[in-house]
Amino acid sequence: MPHTVGTVIGAERIGEQVTIMQGVTLGAKEPDMQFSLSTRPIIGNHVLIGAGAKIIGRVTVGDYAKIGANAVVLHDIPPYAVAVGVPARIVMRQMPNESQDT
Repeated sequence: MPHTVGTVIGAERIGEQVTIMQGVTLGAKEPDMQFSLSTRPIIGNHVLIGAGAKIIGRVTVGDYAKIGANAVVLHDIPPYAVAVGVPARIVMRQMPNESQDT
């Protein structure tokens, strides 16, 4: 996490080698004072989450996905996808290559 000012981490799971920029929110759609894991996002491995992005609710962000700055993710993002916008939509699917798995 290069910059943590304003960052809210409320995910069920965050994978390995994830980059979370400043101002990111990971959390439930509704107020959840009991912190129920079933309402929280799941972040895969090697994910990049851009500054100001919001990942809200029980969504899964797949391995090697990239979330653009200020995107609002309300639905699952598949592996190797790039998602941007409000609400976030997939604009590109990257092809996995051998070098990413090492």
